[in-house]
Amino acid sequence: MPDRKNSTELLIIGGGVVGVSIAYHCAKAGIDVLLLEKDQFGTATTSQTARAFRTYFPKKPHDSELAVRGLTEFNSFAATMNTDLGLKHLGLLTILTSPEQTAEIEALLPAHRAAGADVKLLTAAQAVEYNPWLDAATIEAAVWSPECYRVKPEAMVKGYADAAAKLGARLLTGAEVTGIDAGTGAVSTTVGEFTADSIVIAAGPWGGEVAKLAGMELPVWGQFAELLYTDPLAEREADTDMPFTFHPVSGLKTMGRGKGFLVGLERISKQEGLRDVWFEAAVEELPKWYPKAAGAKLHSAWTGTLDVTPTKSGLLGRGDGEHERILFAAGFTGHGLAHAPTAGRVIRDLHRGVAPEIDLTPFSLATNLALMPA
Repeated sequence: MPDRKNSTELLIIGGGVVGVSIAYHCAKAGIDVLLLEKDQFGTATTSQTARAFRTYFPKKPHDSELAVRGLTEFNSFAATMNTDLGLKHLGLLTILTSPEQTAEIEALLPAHRAAGADVKLLTAAQAVEYNPWLDAATIEAAVWSPECYRVKPEAMVKGYADAAAKLGARLLTGAEVTGIDAGTGAVSTTVGEFTADSIVIAAGPWGGEVAKLAGMELPVWGQFAELLYTDPLAEREADTDMPFTFHPVSGLKTMGRGKGFLVGLERISKQEGLRDVWFEAAVEELPKWYPKAAGAKLHSAWTGTLDVTPTKSGLLGRGDGEHERILFAAGFTGHGLAHAPTAGRVIRDLHRGVAPEIDLTPFSLATNLALMPA
């Protein structure tokens, strides 16, 4: 039998916020954990987000539930993990721009409330009270969700990682996985060979590539994304105070950043030349909804890669047949901060053979593979 140095009960591939959450929850449950990260913890998708934790995902009650179930842990994080997340309350304002869109989103609100999300429908006038920069003439209605916070993602990663290590988990950086034998649980890496009873793929945009090493199809891939910021807006003496504001029709997301805005439009193609086209579109899009920001110049705050799936929701579950040893938690499309607490507990329970606290059907491999091109 291999010694403990080279064997483990649970081996996690990926050290973003989801991976370290899994490490923490499993180590807390007394599971022997080894986590491998090819770079440094949280340097990939975790650090490249809008730095927000929210509990409302307009067309996806299942995503809202995943976040809501992590809210208690999130709110107690500072005390439990002895780590300051730098919390600032934002609230989330989702802008609806047509009667048809309003009817569709309103019809789903009872499902979100059943999942535990705090949401209410607003008139255009009420929406502008929450965000005075908006133009009421462009708004049909809005949804207000108070449970949205700005957070320091690097602090969340460090809190989970430190707590997991104190509980006995072994966390290795600079360890790239080069081969996986799903049958035996053998994992080859640039720092040595390991064996595990269960192997967790939590490698973000690289989840699909890691799964291929085990001969498994996991429909997760990376898509380029960019976050922008405006110059300070004219006649602003104080910082811009506004909630996280989302326009689902265009994909525009904004929040205050000093005396200007932080602006997001996700899922940009990597195809040559399209980034410039998208950038010009973002320049044109902002003043449609924020006329007072007309003429504001946009600059890149960061560019990076988000892990996405066919459903645009995360993948959570266990492989079957020859891949039964493989667990997966990836593809959270930049929402890992909100979904990491519950994802950690779900993987813990799947490893132990316990029914998870949520219905995994919307996050299943079968649901995502069904949407893949033939």
